[in-house]
Amino acid sequence: MGIVLRQGFKNTIFIYLGFFIGGIYTVLLVPKVFSAHPEHWGTARYLVSYAMIIVPWAQLSLPNVIIRYFPVFKNKRKKDFMFFVLFWASVGIGVATLAVLVFSKYWFGKENSPLLLQNKMLVLPIFMGFVLFEIASALSKSHFKSTLPVFLKEFLLRANVMILILLYWYKLVGFELFIYLFALNYLLVFFILFGYLYRMKAFRFHANLKLIADKEFRPMYVYAAFSILSMGAAMILLNIDTLMINHFLNLKDVAIYGPSLFIASSILVPVRALQAIIAPVVANSWATKDLQTIKTLYKKSALAPLTLSIFLFLLIWINTDLIMSYFGKTFGQGKYIILFLGLGNLINIATGINGTIINTSRYYKADFYFQLGLVALTIVLNIIFIPLYGLNGAALATAITLGLHNFLKSLFVLYRFKMHPFSPNTLSILGIGTLFFLLVTYLPQIHSLLVSAIIYTFATSLLYWVVVYFFNISEDINEQVDKILTRIF
Repeated sequence: MGIVLRQGFKNTIFIYLGFFIGGIYTVLLVPKVFSAHPEHWGTARYLVSYAMIIVPWAQLSLPNVIIRYFPVFKNKRKKDFMFFVLFWASVGIGVATLAVLVFSKYWFGKENSPLLLQNKMLVLPIFMGFVLFEIASALSKSHFKSTLPVFLKEFLLRANVMILILLYWYKLVGFELFIYLFALNYLLVFFILFGYLYRMKAFRFHANLKLIADKEFRPMYVYAAFSILSMGAAMILLNIDTLMINHFLNLKDVAIYGPSLFIASSILVPVRALQAIIAPVVANSWATKDLQTIKTLYKKSALAPLTLSIFLFLLIWINTDLIMSYFGKTFGQGKYIILFLGLGNLINIATGINGTIINTSRYYKADFYFQLGLVALTIVLNIIFIPLYGLNGAALATAITLGLHNFLKSLFVLYRFKMHPFSPNTLSILGIGTLFFLLVTYLPQIHSLLVSAIIYTFATSLLYWVVVYFFNISEDINEQVDKILTRIF
């Protein structure tokens, strides 16, 4: 337990540091550095999004296979298991590489994207590096060595990107060298982790092709097949908007979309931290058939995070004009991207842990069908809205999709398990949030954007939490506030 606590503490530090660095370069640097050539950053973002869609199919769900089955084989058949993993890793990467080489001319063959045509092969080091890193990371975690993979992925990868952006800004590297180093960064973190695992002798294997058909390994094929489909759908969902923005618009718009997307996604931080803790509790409650605990968690997992996220959204919305002013003429077009994506994320939060409940139940396969439907709906709505409304249309499509997707999952949980995340206090906080949103939207500007932002941020923060505390919206939040007030007074 001591190892878990120590590594968990270090991992948390690296995750938050990585998020902070990502925020610095995405929100503060990119709009300034690439204002003259947004298509340069758009190229980098597009290559990563395209690579991420390839990743689930190339890695064949081997990271999940390692996490789940390494404990089973580590004592009696560790070298056989490692050969199984390395064999299929080679096959997956080989087939994916061949597919990129054959079909890239069709995918990238747009006349308005010459930068993509020139740099399309950089997709290879990005997806290869990510696939190999995830496999090595799963192996490292299976040896109870989780800190280095987290440090490399969450901190070093982002820190290197920020350094490259600064080098580009000060004209120490040109775009051609920048984009090459950007792509090779994904291989760099893998080679560092590979060297660490090699010294641990973690890659020892026993080569025997007959092992591929070994009946003891057959359950892994079934598990991997379902996992590949779920992960593939999830990756398409996360990256399809970037690809479709370039298809209907251009690389400049891909770049502009990024900072606003990052800002809107920041309101999800409270719920991500909570869900990581709740998932094992829900799984254990299913095992013990403790439905009451799941029902209680379902409601609490929606209410407290929703209260916090509405507050974060209000602060962002108060400061949006100031943010857009900082972004400048090129990148300062994302006000309504933040609005639509923010509202979509709030709907996601308001419906609680419906996905966790489904995934940990005996109906876990239903989540794949929800993901598949979500991907299809996202593509259709993007096809409709992007030509009509541009970047705002992409954000609107995502918001509608998130809302409908979570509504349907909540209906599924209600139908199958007779539980829902809503309470009278849920309606109360939604009403309070709507009232505050309308209030801050129509407040007059005081002197300047900066002065207005400071005054309204302070006043809204104070008034919001007084109202939330007075109406006892969340017992958990009030309990924490009482503890703080007791220590102060």
